[in-house]
Amino acid sequence: MTAEERKCTLCNREKPFTICTGCGVPVCEGCSRFEVIGSGCGCVWPAYYCLKCIDDPMTNPNAALREPLK
Repeated sequence: MTAEERKCTLCNREKPFTICTGCGVPVCEGCSRFEVIGSGCGCVWPAYYCLKCIDDPMTNPNAALREPLK
């Protein structure tokens, strides 16, 4: 793992906490947002998105149901 991979892709300061479900970049806890994705059959899956993907309805199915983050 290179030094760049050990830092958050967005803030470049913190150690990555998870990978964005939408675009696959490593993000820290402060730059990630938690969502629960439902399939319609009663199943739900946890997902973490970066600050860009959280508001993109093409990536996050819940994005169209909320006010954009500020």
